[in-house]
Amino acid sequence: EPISVASPDRVGDAMPPKKKRGLPPGALHHVERKHFKVLFCGEEFPAGAEETRKALEKHDAVGNCEFRFVACAREQVATEIVDADVAVPLMTKIDETLLAKAPILKLVLQFGVGLEGVDEEACTKRGILLARIPSEKTGNADSTAEMAVFLLLAGLRRVNQLAKSLTDRRLGEPITVQLKGKTVTIVGWGHIGKEVARRLRAFGCKLQAVRKSEWPKEEWDFLLYDEGVRPLDELKWIKNSDAVVLCCNQTKENMGMINDDFIGHMKPGAVLVNIARGGLFNREHVLRALDDGRLGYLASDVAWQEPVDPTDPLVAHERAYFTPHVGGVTDMSYQTMGAIVAKACASLQADPWMGETCVVGISPELRYMVNEIMIVNANLPAFPGVTGPCVDFEQCRKRCRC
Repeated sequence: EPISVASPDRVGDAMPPKKKRGLPPGALHHVERKHFKVLFCGEEFPAGAEETRKALEKHDAVGNCEFRFVACAREQVATEIVDADVAVPLMTKIDETLLAKAPILKLVLQFGVGLEGVDEEACTKRGILLARIPSEKTGNADSTAEMAVFLLLAGLRRVNQLAKSLTDRRLGEPITVQLKGKTVTIVGWGHIGKEVARRLRAFGCKLQAVRKSEWPKEEWDFLLYDEGVRPLDELKWIKNSDAVVLCCNQTKENMGMINDDFIGHMKPGAVLVNIARGGLFNREHVLRALDDGRLGYLASDVAWQEPVDPTDPLVAHERAYFTPHVGGVTDMSYQTMGAIVAKACASLQADPWMGETCVVGISPELRYMVNEIMIVNANLPAFPGVTGPCVDFEQCRKRCRC
């Protein structure tokens, strides 16, 4: 039967590892350990930590072991990660230096989709699973799409100026912009981008979509004729857009993509909405475009640095409206993601295929976990003496290719 994993503070009491009958060559017996530690790396998004803690309480650890849940400030992560089994990075940078202090870490699982702050290569090198929770499985895509509509309306209706008119007790001003009949371009055609399009259709606006990869012919036809969305093959075609909504992933290649060149392709005075990542901004270029009027309004749920300084000239600009990264922070999405993180931790703790210090493969006990989270680092070390996939499981092979 599966028993739990050894901790550094009990090495002297632990039985030496030995092969377990029925497991692949190299699979190790787990040795006794008191705690299986789940670490939330930061105090941001506190509702996520609370939902995970409540969900984890519903699971019983296997063997003579208990789950230990810790949420700490970013400054304390280097100390707390030393005996952590699972780390949830949130907004904390997880790099080689930090991972070197985590000898028994097995899984880095984001509470959501963004992994741009995690060193994937370092995780893979150390045999640590790196995963995220796809937005379509949690309600996160729906919540974020709703936020996109809110921000788009806030920009078109000049939310800051409305508040000022109320304060100044002026009626009937300012004049604002109606969404019906306007052209909106969605940049990024993942789950969130598709949900944004579904919601915007009800407003009677014209929709366009652009993405990095080439559009398959069948998807192009489906979008154009069945969904009422015009696919674009180049960003230069955003020049006819009254509003642009960013829904794309942030990568090393598109860091700072919202620059003078991008804004130059936009219709003068258009609204820009960002529900993706703040690293897409070239802050200086965006501020200059707001000042000279090339950009009509900026409405964003993310910033280049988070938490952002509210006195920053761009954040405080009269034609900029920022919210504190709450697009996916809703009751439904957080309860679902908390339950998924808890289930993944319980599966990992009960897994009899785990080695003493690192992940060496995916066992059948983790099959459903692979269905609920997305493993993003490929070519993890296989069991010693075993070539090819570590388990005969089609979906695992597709996603992990270990």
